[in-house]
Amino acid sequence: MDTPTTVVFPEILPDVRIDVLEEATEHEVVCDELQWWFVVPRAGETSAARWYDRASGQIAMIRETPHPVMPLDDGPGRVRIRIDESTFPADERGPVQRSVEFTACLSSAAAAFRSVEMDGHVAGPDDDGFDEAWGRSRGRILRDGRRLVRTGPREYSSLSHEGVRADLVAVSIGGITRRALRVLDLEPGEGPDEIGQPVIDLDTGRTLVYWQYRPEGWDADAESWLSAHPDEGMVIDGVRYQRRNCAGRDTMAVTDHAMRLFGL
Repeated sequence: MDTPTTVVFPEILPDVRIDVLEEATEHEVVCDELQWWFVVPRAGETSAARWYDRASGQIAMIRETPHPVMPLDDGPGRVRIRIDESTFPADERGPVQRSVEFTACLSSAAAAFRSVEMDGHVAGPDDDGFDEAWGRSRGRILRDGRRLVRTGPREYSSLSHEGVRADLVAVSIGGITRRALRVLDLEPGEGPDEIGQPVIDLDTGRTLVYWQYRPEGWDADAESWLSAHPDEGMVIDGVRYQRRNCAGRDTMAVTDHAMRLFGL
């Protein structure tokens, strides 16, 4: 269990270098986090992360547990988790704040959400859409699913429509290098969808950094963004993806685990 040691994040995005060591690797990692909230559903755990805007290097969002994960009495291993978020819009308006509360559990198969309270609404497994939005854990063991084959620079074709893509990478921050699994967390099915890309430390199973991709059809300005950032997208089955989040920003999350492991 992690001890709730305070981590001081830098104000500016540190230099993060990621080099591919082995594509579609045979390596795997055991990750007990709620994907991708960076917290393990186990009593006493804590978590914190900062999202940085890549262009400016400035903090775009803060996410952290205000207190350690709390045990519940209504089932073995069930816990309650509160996460506070502060988002700093690109137009420099004041921060937008919200709190999210989960009940969750960790089994031998996966970390799983049992209920989610967000924006005044509570949802659980009996509610329509809950499994699709919150119930599709990839499981504790993450490995390449032979889903994608690379056909060119930043270009892939599907071999199937299940599983994830995983590459073995070297992550270097502050003069320290660690091996990690870089995962393209693709949704099941053929249709284009938002894709998360966690980079998970091989030794600890904890996420170090994280970012997202969005299909070009989701944003009216996708064409101009991709033209301005030709090296920051990718193509899957002919669909172009932008490396940016739902707010239209190209960000990278750095976790407290990365801060500790890289001695920042």
